[in-house]
Amino acid sequence: MLLPPPNVTGVLHIGHALTLTIQDSIARWNRMHGRIVNWVPGTDHAGISMQSVVEKKLLRESGKSRHDLGRDRFIDKVWEWKQEHGECIKMQTQKMGASVDWDQEYFTMDDHHSKTVRDYPEFGSGVVKITPAHDENDYACAQRLGLPVVPVFSPDGTVISQPLFPGFSGLSRWDARRKVIRDLKESKAYVGKRDAEASVINRCSRSGDIIEPMLKPQWYVRCGDLAKRADEMVQTGHISMVPKRQRAIWHSWLTGIQDWCVSRQLWWGHRIPVYRISWADGNRRDIWVAAESEQHAREKALLGSKSPGSVAGEISAVVQDEDVLDTWFSSGLLPLTVFGQHKSQALSSVLETGQDILFFWVARMAMLCTYFAGVPPFSTVLLHPMVRDLQGRKMSKSLGNIIDPMDVIQGAGLSKLQETLERGYLSKQELSKSTKELKRLYPTGFQQFGADALRLTLILYTQQTQQINMSLDNVKASYHFCNKLWNTFRFAHMHAQKHGVKIRDSWSDGISERLSVFDRALLSKLSSMLGSYHQAMETYRLAVAAEAARDFVQRDLCDAYIEICKLALFGSKSATRQDPAICIEILLHTLDIVLRALHPFMPFLSEQRQLKQRQIGEHNDVVENSKSLSIMEMVWEQTDTCSIIKHNAQAEAENEMVLGIVSGIRSLRQRHGKQLVTMGEADKPVFLVFVSESSLTAGRASGDVDDFERRHGECIRALSKEPQIGIHSEQNARPVESSEHMVSVVVSPQVQVVSKLDSRETGSSDSRVDEVAVGKLKAELESVYRVVNSDGYQKKAPPGVKQADR
Repeated sequence: MLLPPPNVTGVLHIGHALTLTIQDSIARWNRMHGRIVNWVPGTDHAGISMQSVVEKKLLRESGKSRHDLGRDRFIDKVWEWKQEHGECIKMQTQKMGASVDWDQEYFTMDDHHSKTVRDYPEFGSGVVKITPAHDENDYACAQRLGLPVVPVFSPDGTVISQPLFPGFSGLSRWDARRKVIRDLKESKAYVGKRDAEASVINRCSRSGDIIEPMLKPQWYVRCGDLAKRADEMVQTGHISMVPKRQRAIWHSWLTGIQDWCVSRQLWWGHRIPVYRISWADGNRRDIWVAAESEQHAREKALLGSKSPGSVAGEISAVVQDEDVLDTWFSSGLLPLTVFGQHKSQALSSVLETGQDILFFWVARMAMLCTYFAGVPPFSTVLLHPMVRDLQGRKMSKSLGNIIDPMDVIQGAGLSKLQETLERGYLSKQELSKSTKELKRLYPTGFQQFGADALRLTLILYTQQTQQINMSLDNVKASYHFCNKLWNTFRFAHMHAQKHGVKIRDSWSDGISERLSVFDRALLSKLSSMLGSYHQAMETYRLAVAAEAARDFVQRDLCDAYIEICKLALFGSKSATRQDPAICIEILLHTLDIVLRALHPFMPFLSEQRQLKQRQIGEHNDVVENSKSLSIMEMVWEQTDTCSIIKHNAQAEAENEMVLGIVSGIRSLRQRHGKQLVTMGEADKPVFLVFVSESSLTAGRASGDVDDFERRHGECIRALSKEPQIGIHSEQNARPVESSEHMVSVVVSPQVQVVSKLDSRETGSSDSRVDEVAVGKLKAELESVYRVVNSDGYQKKAPPGVKQADR
């Protein structure tokens, strides 16, 4: 797996963090299943960006331009900058928790990659002229009408010496345009100007200068056959694309592709390996030769010469083209450089990247690698959406809405965020605008959330297939989840030590018959979660997997099971009919599985907690001062094949009914508080629970209402902290509902919680029961239950859908 190379000039932005998180999750997941993962990192030389940064630095520090230094000395300055700042991205990648193979790290200008780039452009190149003499539309018109194309400006923006327009030679483009107006006025040919709609003037995104098209020779790659082959790879399934809808976009773009201009008028980059050969006799035209070196070019030129007896002395000059290759060309060869081309199958397994560079990079890799290696560069392409700010705007320094992942991980005050802006290369106007926006968006800066919270948030965001509107509120929610999980481990380990419970390898032996209904319900939900999780991970639906694990921890483990276990652990064993030791053991092993499930997304917390887990294991295999196994190196399959982790609909139904009743009681108490009174005398219940007999005999639970009350009444009273509760059959509910001053909560179509308001407090409309709304809700719930209980739903609905519906 190849990590898309970030530009060496900058720092990782939130889009890079998303790519790192997704790829690292895939890498860790596969390692946990015993697969060898080769995940290769690197950085791109960033031709235009790097040259621009170093030129600005040079001008600011010495007042010199690159032309003052010359090409070779300027390139040396670029390498100096790279050596000084190039490690920043590596450090940030490590802080994100990316488990890449640093031994294979590459830089797209290193010797190995440069040799590959020099070798491959020889496969077929041609020189053609592009752009008009300074306006593309005018050039198209000139081509249609057969008009001559006359250059006006030189590369430095001044008017060239030309007999057609005397008096303009050497003027800047601005002075020349003003002189045109003056000359027209002097010749009485100037009619005036008219206000028209504002025209679009192309500007350089880095310098802000107006772009002037120039008539220059450029090197092109003919893309027709290359694109056809790359398109066939996707359409025939040799390259699978996720999401699938991108296949149509891929096909549309490649079938309408134009030739690819690979020339760039820069000094920094892979200099185009073509040489101009001039002949000494002056009778032959100069020729261009693609070669690895000047000597090689000379030899190829002589070998291809038609003149018999040619010798080296007949060549008067060999000059390499001044231009460098498009950065996307060199990065398009990366799979060949990194993984080699001598393979019968795809060069790599998975490529994960942003959908915004599907054609800039992914398509170019597919075209070049299938041409040179005869096989696709990857088997699967995963594309994630672009990350934008909360308002849906593209993140940029000029807007002041950039989110640096390191600031999210480590925290950053407003002053630090401002300092980062000031270290950039924004104009005074841009800096003022971006600083103002920065203060508006993040008036207090960023809280320290840690890498795990950021990673989990980014993974969950990938369900948004079009674009991600990034909000730090969601990172904060993930941060709270991390804290909740951490505290859950502390709770479990504290009670394990208190009761002398160790994590056993064969933990399910001998406890199956001693499990309470709540234990079985948790293990049933764990089984469902694992089914959804594994299926999602196998199909690269990482957000679905992460959400399944997170929701299980929050809802089923923390909010339900642990709350019930506290009764047994703190002396109310009869209320839940749980064995405290078994309860702790189930909790420890469930957390062990949760750690493994969350590890791909949250490596830091999971590794640290796993170490603690093993310290309380029966073998205590953590040896001081020695390297412990990572979760990635443990066998995943052994954790979820336990015989007691299985689906149990009856246990889940009873569990949900108990928790639903408790929730209903709490809801009424929270809404009405002290307005609630007993149903008659002081010793009568404050709450009445009406349960449908059919729900207890239709396989969703067991027994009758009296049996349900005997088994769970004490638990319901303890959890709701309400001793005065009566549990009755549903058929007794009608007379009570018709009584005055009654309020109720419909827990499900089979369960209803009712209480009575103090007659002196019933004047407020807020305390009256909306019987129409209740009836409508009950009808809707009954409809839902009919669907989920149908045979067709149970047979055909995916496990993930069933879990969500529950």
